[in-house]
Amino acid sequence: MTTPLDTTTLLGLRQELPKFTPFFLTMFFPDVIEFTTEKIEFDRIKKNKKLAPFVAPMVAGKANHAQGGMTTSLVPAYVKPMDTVNPGRLLRRLPGEPLTGQLSPVQRRLATVVDLLDEQDQQITRREEWMAVQAVLHGKVIVEGEDYESQEVDFGRDAANNIALTLADRWSQQGVDYDPADDIEDWAEKSAAVVSDLIFSKKAWRLFRKFKAVKIERDADQKGSTTELQMGPQIAKDVQYKGTYGEYSCYVYAGKYDDAQGMEQAFMPNATLLMAPASYDGVRCYGAIQDAKANAEGITATSRHPKNWFTDNPSVENLMTQAAPLMVTMTPNDFVVVEVD
Repeated sequence: MTTPLDTTTLLGLRQELPKFTPFFLTMFFPDVIEFTTEKIEFDRIKKNKKLAPFVAPMVAGKANHAQGGMTTSLVPAYVKPMDTVNPGRLLRRLPGEPLTGQLSPVQRRLATVVDLLDEQDQQITRREEWMAVQAVLHGKVIVEGEDYESQEVDFGRDAANNIALTLADRWSQQGVDYDPADDIEDWAEKSAAVVSDLIFSKKAWRLFRKFKAVKIERDADQKGSTTELQMGPQIAKDVQYKGTYGEYSCYVYAGKYDDAQGMEQAFMPNATLLMAPASYDGVRCYGAIQDAKANAEGITATSRHPKNWFTDNPSVENLMTQAAPLMVTMTPNDFVVVEVD
């Protein structure tokens, strides 16, 4: 008798799969927090730029007033892609299987489960990448779905850190003799961190490189190999390291996803320039898994919860992966985003 695969077995199967490695998650969200509660909570404290006051050496010091902070608490939206392991699929030769069909139905079942787990994991990871891009580019994430009331998570980005060039200022309206150096220097000063990376959409890069004053130092062999080691080969085709422009490292990001209507969309909007620090400690937060069986087994805090079960009428095997993700930017003003066209 065939029995459902338990969560431990499913997790073991998933860990053997090649991982999709998205750019924004890899660059800006290195930390993971898995909550044991359905709510995710994070604190934001605004730092000031006060000067230390002058006092006489023998005068007692005065305590600083505590800085105001804000705690955000919310229940993140759930994602749970689900598939059926159709019995007919187990009776036919799988793609890549020898023409003589050497695998047994049991072996085909495991191969099918592994394939579906991979698809579900990548769907969730792409959703996390989408959330990471929204948090970095806009300083907020708007979560909405067919069965989920629209919710905006605002991390408190200063409006001045999102710039949209208009009319004659747009790069597309500039001749090849235009020098963008002063603009880039002024924009970089709006960051609360030290900007070291310029990340372009494809169109923004094409507009940037047309200027005669733009000199790109080609050290791609050294940096490119480092980038591939850090991010994995899966993303190498979506991210190109172009070299250095002055003190800045230049990247072009062309990653795409399919929206709810099946239309291909770019993660990074057209004609967008992101100015970012070399390292950033964004956090991948996960609310507790809200599944009765998982909770009864003591499973609450995890980034993924795969689940396998059978139904008798119709007779099918079901496979589902659950997660409650939110990508959190604690210091959103470290980024400056410019729509250059």
